[in-house]
Amino acid sequence: SIAVASLVLLGRLPLEIADPLPRERVLARAGEVVRPFQHDFASVVSDEDYRQNVTSRQYPTPPPAYCDDIDRLPSTSQRRRTQSEMLFQWVPEEKAWLTVRNVLSVDGQPVPDSQDRLSEAFGTTAVNRGTRLRLLRDTSARFNLGTIYRNINYPTLALHYLDPAMQPRFAFTLAGRERISGVETVKVTFEERARPTFIQEDGADRFSSGMLWVAEADGAIVRTRLELQIPQRETRMAAEVDYHRDNKFDMWVPTRMSETYRHSRSSVLLESIDCVATYSHFRRFETSGRVILPK
Repeated sequence: SIAVASLVLLGRLPLEIADPLPRERVLARAGEVVRPFQHDFASVVSDEDYRQNVTSRQYPTPPPAYCDDIDRLPSTSQRRRTQSEMLFQWVPEEKAWLTVRNVLSVDGQPVPDSQDRLSEAFGTTAVNRGTRLRLLRDTSARFNLGTIYRNINYPTLALHYLDPAMQPRFAFTLAGRERISGVETVKVTFEERARPTFIQEDGADRFSSGMLWVAEADGAIVRTRLELQIPQRETRMAAEVDYHRDNKFDMWVPTRMSETYRHSRSSVLLESIDCVATYSHFRRFETSGRVILPK
């Protein structure tokens, strides 16, 4: 299974600076935005509308060395729509985000006893809070379709990499400019290079890569793209998140996430998972109030 590892910082690694002023300025601005975000966006809840579409092929085991009749292999399709409350919680002692999805309904049918699960997991004290919230996060992963287990499908994951303490673990490269929703951005590619990697699978390192779109004017994160490959299992994933400014919180918040997962065997595509999540109604989490099922 793919899971987020405990955050272990190896110390500040030296950066190879080929274009120090432009790149360092962009990364410094982004870091200045991400650090306050960890405080200002903590204990925030949003409504999530999550739609999944999975297509799978039945492939013989063991697979043949070559198959010239792939299209005749039987296939199945599944669709699912879940509505959830998503908690964004910064854990200062771990210097990491803990994002928890509490699924309230599946294909329009309420999930029994789901209304109070987030409040119960959060509790009134910090004792064992992280353990309870992680249990809820992992329990909610059972509603993900497909054979690829995942509990990292949440929108703020790539923001970890822009934290000033995390940046030395990655190689960043400027990749031009792009205008997104009227905002001029600088595109920055990244490749993880330090071990242990931030994302682990059964204790094995899984290196991340992708792209970040940083607003030229103020360093706001406008879009992120995170990519992950597991060559041993011929599995790859990509998640792209769009951010928009929320006037209530006076900051940029995630509003849409699109995901793709592809699993192959002997170069034959066996499973395709395509998901789109939208986020709305951001508010501070209050344990004393009852969360209303999003409509």
